[in-house]
Amino acid sequence: MMWFFGKKPARQSVTVKCEGRVVDIHELGSIHIQVSIDCRGAVCPRPQMLTMKALDQMQEGEVVELLVDNPGSAEAIPAMTLTLGSFHLATIRETDYWSIYLRKGATDSTGQT
Repeated sequence: MMWFFGKKPARQSVTVKCEGRVVDIHELGSIHIQVSIDCRGAVCPRPQMLTMKALDQMQEGEVVELLVDNPGSAEAIPAMTLTLGSFHLATIRETDYWSIYLRKGATDSTGQT
């Protein structure tokens, strides 16, 4: 079946994992990751929607790690934190993607509102 602009685009594969691992983030120290969402290859609004879904299922104070390679998503996710009821801990630029860390709840890394 032909799509509007030629052939059907390839399915965007996204991986969601319940992690339970610890990462060290400069100036924040060790952060325990409860959920990791690998959205590399996905475009807006899919990373945002998956982040919203994950945060809805998480407990207050838990951390989600989001991996994106789309610049629009890397800018949009931190800007959405108040809407998502979360706090942006860090965005780290890797070689070919960004790692974004959000804590559920409107508090900073020290627990202050």
